[in-house]
Amino acid sequence: MDFNSLVNQNHVRQILTRTADRDQLPNSYLFCGPEGVGKWVAALALTAYLNCADKKDGDSCGACPACRQIQKLQYPNLHIAIPTPPSKSDKEELENYWEILKQKIAEPYSLITGRRQMSIPVATVREMRRNLAQKAPLAGKRVVIIEQMDRMMMTSADALLKLVEEPPAKTLIIITTSHAEKLLPTIVSRCRQVRFAHLPEEKIAGHLAEYAGLSETKATLLARLARGSLGQALYLAAGDHEQDREVAKLIFKGMFHARAIDLIAEAADILPYNDRFRLNCIIGFWQTLFRDIIVLKNGEQSRLLVNVDFIGELEKIAAREIRQESLLDLPAFLGSVIDDINLNVDTYSAVGGLIIDIRRRLGLDSQNH
Repeated sequence: MDFNSLVNQNHVRQILTRTADRDQLPNSYLFCGPEGVGKWVAALALTAYLNCADKKDGDSCGACPACRQIQKLQYPNLHIAIPTPPSKSDKEELENYWEILKQKIAEPYSLITGRRQMSIPVATVREMRRNLAQKAPLAGKRVVIIEQMDRMMMTSADALLKLVEEPPAKTLIIITTSHAEKLLPTIVSRCRQVRFAHLPEEKIAGHLAEYAGLSETKATLLARLARGSLGQALYLAAGDHEQDREVAKLIFKGMFHARAIDLIAEAADILPYNDRFRLNCIIGFWQTLFRDIIVLKNGEQSRLLVNVDFIGELEKIAAREIRQESLLDLPAFLGSVIDDINLNVDTYSAVGGLIIDIRRRLGLDSQNH
């Protein structure tokens, strides 16, 4: 893994390599930004850069023993904690851990997904602390990567705080998150933050066309639906997203034309309530649909639309009387519901309440009585 694998985050590369070259690394980094935009890639690229035996042109060589081991996530001085689904035994937890890491080895931009709530167990952090208390197996820099720390259990966060407060010698801690506001303030204050931006649609579409073999039309559509995340685009490209997107459009249309009680009943029949990640993807599709309504309401050009294949229905909805100020707030509101679902709230209640709340905010109940 090298910095050339990092898509469009040139400022991140410059910050990390310049700081490393000047031997001015902090004890801990906090990589902040959306999921699937390169935080994991940058963490591994920095690990390789710090331990490569033959750096060239401002990057690791990719061929020395350290680089090859880091690529396979088998480097003795590399310690990783990642979110995993609930496990019934230590054996199952270890199997889940390596299954996710195998996916990240095959595609570093892939998202960590699961039907159930994912979290970083406290046992993982405690085991990591025990390993770090021992002498490092190799000379050079030890690196600890805590992936998606916002999914860490509170007891795990408390255990990690002690590690951040008193890091072992020659050890760099890299924490990644898409929600820095959910982390313990004491941890955030002890880390140097590096911010990762959403990726441009053209970069995502180009990657999909080159590495996933998609047509230009499909790559462009998925890039728009991914909302700046290459990881999300790869997930959509690999899965049967078309069915979920059609479900999203059907429920979205019903928000404006059906009675709330009928719509909630229909949603209970067709939404994947037992798969939190897929459910959140559908809510993510709703975000893009509401943004398209905002575009049309503001009279902006149709080329800014994401769901161009749904433009006929979108234009009909945009022509209706809708509370404009509430409409503008909806994409962010939907994002907060996605966060709640990740925190293990009851999915039926969350979506039922969401449908009712959207209709109330937009003043739709009075229109459909």
